[in-house]
Amino acid sequence: MTDRPILKFPNPTLSQRRTGSPRTPPQPSGPGRGVQSERFRATFNRLSTALEAPSPRVALSADPAGIAPERALVFVTAGGIQNFARVARDLGLEVFAESELETIEDFPEGFSPPGEGEALSRTLYATMPTIAVFEQLITLWNAYERGETPPRGAAPWWKTFDLLLELRCWSPEDRLTVSAQEAIREQLPLDDYEEMGIEIEIWPTARADQRRDWRVQTEQRVQNLGGHVVDSASISESGFIYEAILASLPAHAVRSMLDDPSGIEGLAVLEGVQLILPQTVGQAPPGDPLAGQGEHEPLAGFNFETPIRGALIDGTPVASHEALEGGMVIEDVHDIVRLSQVNQRQHGTAMASLILRGDLDTDGVPLRDTRLVGVPVLVDADTGAWTPDNRLFVDLVHTALTTLISGDEPLATEVFVVNFSIGVADMRFTGRISSLARLLDWWAVKAGLLFVISAGNIGEPLLLSGVSALEFENSGEAVQREVVRAAMKAMGYGRTLLAPSEALNGIAVGAVSEDLAANEPPRQAGVISLSDEGETVPQLTSALGLGVNRSVKPDFLQFGGRQEARVRPSGTDAMLGAIEPSQRTGLIVASPRGEGRATQKMRGTSPAAALTTRAILQAAEALAEEGGPYEGLELPRKTLSLLTRALAVNAARWPEEALALYTEEYQFLGRGQHGRAKEEVCRHFGYGSLVPELMQRSPDSGVTIVGYGSIRKDQAQVFKLPLPASMSGDRIPRSMRVTIAWFSPINPARAQYRLASLEAVAADGVEDAELARWGLNLKADGPDANLIKRGSVWSKRLIHSTQTAPEFDEGSEIPICVQCRDASSGGLSQDEDIEFAIAVTLEVEADVRYDIHSEVEQQLRLRLQRGV
Repeated sequence: MTDRPILKFPNPTLSQRRTGSPRTPPQPSGPGRGVQSERFRATFNRLSTALEAPSPRVALSADPAGIAPERALVFVTAGGIQNFARVARDLGLEVFAESELETIEDFPEGFSPPGEGEALSRTLYATMPTIAVFEQLITLWNAYERGETPPRGAAPWWKTFDLLLELRCWSPEDRLTVSAQEAIREQLPLDDYEEMGIEIEIWPTARADQRRDWRVQTEQRVQNLGGHVVDSASISESGFIYEAILASLPAHAVRSMLDDPSGIEGLAVLEGVQLILPQTVGQAPPGDPLAGQGEHEPLAGFNFETPIRGALIDGTPVASHEALEGGMVIEDVHDIVRLSQVNQRQHGTAMASLILRGDLDTDGVPLRDTRLVGVPVLVDADTGAWTPDNRLFVDLVHTALTTLISGDEPLATEVFVVNFSIGVADMRFTGRISSLARLLDWWAVKAGLLFVISAGNIGEPLLLSGVSALEFENSGEAVQREVVRAAMKAMGYGRTLLAPSEALNGIAVGAVSEDLAANEPPRQAGVISLSDEGETVPQLTSALGLGVNRSVKPDFLQFGGRQEARVRPSGTDAMLGAIEPSQRTGLIVASPRGEGRATQKMRGTSPAAALTTRAILQAAEALAEEGGPYEGLELPRKTLSLLTRALAVNAARWPEEALALYTEEYQFLGRGQHGRAKEEVCRHFGYGSLVPELMQRSPDSGVTIVGYGSIRKDQAQVFKLPLPASMSGDRIPRSMRVTIAWFSPINPARAQYRLASLEAVAADGVEDAELARWGLNLKADGPDANLIKRGSVWSKRLIHSTQTAPEFDEGSEIPICVQCRDASSGGLSQDEDIEFAIAVTLEVEADVRYDIHSEVEQQLRLRLQRGV
């Protein structure tokens, strides 16, 4: 029990969302009805003629590249069309995908970008029409072409026709994207008859019979190409549909498909295929080949009667290892354990030891109130760990979670946090969210599970342009950092988050290049360290954000072991790569090699995620322990997930190195570019570096308060934060952090994937000049105000704006209004309850004679007694 426990807000009061003055951003414009009629008249005339034929379906399907029923129809518009999904649904038109495309500067004559911009934004809508839909669509088009007023509710169709850039079928190039082609070519065997795995995703229509027919057609085509189906999956849940095939194809067939995606006998022309991808292979890096031994004090044991609250989806841990024994249960859901030799089970063993005991050199204390269940999904080898080559990864994960949480006889119903220190190396986030990330987001909403996901390790060396290896090695640390930062920017596209860390509702964890043990190794020739001891900088290999809708990702950084690098020549330039494996630095974790308490050193975002999971489980213990805000209560899974998620982000801080990067970026970008400069900082640091202790207790000079609530669209919940009377009139530096966490419902078919947006304002439904500065004359600091609105965590940092002394009466409070809006232009139901957690930390940044924790605690106790 801590002497500075986290406190609990009184129950909030219901209010309405403060809408303010709506701002309509500038929109692109089209060339006008006359020009659009000329551009698309032939297409609609062909449809109209075919529909008048005795067999319209036959007439339309005669052209394999033409628009036809049950063939994906694509609308590409300038900008986006508000309520397109609604009017499409009203027409009976199923919308499968809505995505924002890259802007273009070479666009058809007559179109104009919004404002004074030079590039035109575009939105793609992928739909599946029927004969009945075509008939209604032609009726609407004819009315538009005649200049008639749109029928009631059909105005978005007139807007669509006004801004229509393309109307076409889903093409082979849509199914087999450039990035997918590049990834497949990298894996393509030289031997024409050697086979490789290809993943084929079927359109996720709600009609199971249609998905089955498309899957059968695709399987037949695979056989015609000389391949065979290795695995298939059909997941049909409310809110998540996934139909896919894992095919094994000979290299010559794959090469032909890449050279000519439109080949009539190929896979990329099949109407039921949405995407063709390289096989989704989850992987984990290899561990240290050597195990450390040495003398150690005996480790304290685990309580066998404690519940299992954490899950590890990874390789197979050695549950009998001294550091794990008694704290670990393994459920071999997929019959994978037998495929890994015991001395190769490095990654799962390391992750389990970090979750259960932390760094074995500096910590080693077992979790008090929980044990861990491991579900192996990786097959271990000396060179790393990979998912089985005969299984679809998405299905592996879904089956594992179903078995644990919601099957006929669930194995671990008290699990609330899942550690996922696995990345898909060939699936870097470029704007399209992966099926695996969508699955995790869906499980978060459905079951209230909190996924802690490693951001990913980018193993490719960094190209240092314009500098030789010798020049780089001999330059000072400041110059080296400047060169590395420039290289990171130049190669940023290839160093983005690895799937599934882009998941909206999960916590993506990057890695700080620092050990927990203070044992800096001696300098060694040829070894470069890009940080001094005690500095907080991301590892060279830690993947960069941002996330979906340019949201803050990674969420924060955690210790990942000190990373050293080596530079080598590359022509007139140089290549900088991390040294792996290494005996010199790293976190001390359990090893399957050796006897007794064998250990190894490990670095990367995997151990950073595992340490974060440990911090979350410890925070959960603190919430319900004696003196905690929910003492003695068994909190529901989603409540515990959201409270600990809010506490984690609230406990992250931008270090001095992040502030220095902001200053550097702002100076480079110029005046008025605060937002872009802060975006760059968030790509590397997220919300900052995690301070795990602040998830379990209030800070020494402040107080942390948490609360929980449920809200619907356009509603608000108001929490009352008591103000410490001693702060009134005291001219001292002060700061406040306000964090809200929720699991947003999702719609994969919309460009606005996230449906619910929450934020906090310091007001109780009224305009108040003092409350606009949060009652303490504070101003925003840290991540940009627009940036924090894009995810499913909202976290605002506030500091004193000037050295003023706020005046307020005893018993004063700040009403913190948490409000919800529809982030998807009509996708969020008015009846959907959005559960959320809030964490607020108020601090004074100087030595004072009073304790604001005691004062706030006393006021809360008095209000509880009075029932207010």
